[in-house]
Amino acid sequence: MKPFFFLGSSAGASAGACAALGAGFAGGAAAFAAKWGVPLAGTGGTYAATGFGAATLPGWRAVEPGRARVFGRLTVTAVAVPHDAAAPLAFVVSADGVRFAHATDLGHLSRAVVDAFRACDAVLIESNYDPAMLRDGPYPWALKERILGPLGHLSNDDVARFLERGLDEACRHVVLAHLSQTNNHPEVARASAEASLRRRGRTEVKLTLTGPDGTDWIEVRPSRSKGDPDHGQMRLFK
Repeated sequence: MKPFFFLGSSAGASAGACAALGAGFAGGAAAFAAKWGVPLAGTGGTYAATGFGAATLPGWRAVEPGRARVFGRLTVTAVAVPHDAAAPLAFVVSADGVRFAHATDLGHLSRAVVDAFRACDAVLIESNYDPAMLRDGPYPWALKERILGPLGHLSNDDVARFLERGLDEACRHVVLAHLSQTNNHPEVARASAEASLRRRGRTEVKLTLTGPDGTDWIEVRPSRSKGDPDHGQMRLFK
């Protein structure tokens, strides 16, 4: 579970957003915000679950699913996701004519998530586990059931179905994130996604996998159909 992700652009830091925040990460998020002077944003459910107080995070900004908030040059729209956490969210971030979607920690791809990701130039989506590796792996069965359930995590197969059936034509870059070190392997996740894109006839889509430190800078350009020559950069932190 990620405590927060950091939104950035070529203009610098703008805001941090709490996507799925466990109690063990609360102190770290508060310290991060205080050190860097970056306000945190999240739902009321996330705020309540962490036990934050006004004195701890005076710059907290409330967000609601379906409503856009502006953070500097970035416009961020939150999307509710199905996961067993306190009001978790996915995000669609837009700036300078570019739209980027970010979704980790979700048990299935709901219609709301798929619809929100339409017209996005790049999508970051979790590809958490390989079903066979999870079932044959060392986790207790109760934890396996949680991960496999509708409020758990997305598998390589889930992502493959999305890429083949739900990926919008505007998307030119897909980032696979939150890969389990126990129940997945980068090459297994990549092979599954690439095969799905080939079946869809979308071999022009660039595929990137996050590592322990996130990604390098990724340049995202709007699709030609938008007729906008501008482009932006984002770096994705875990």
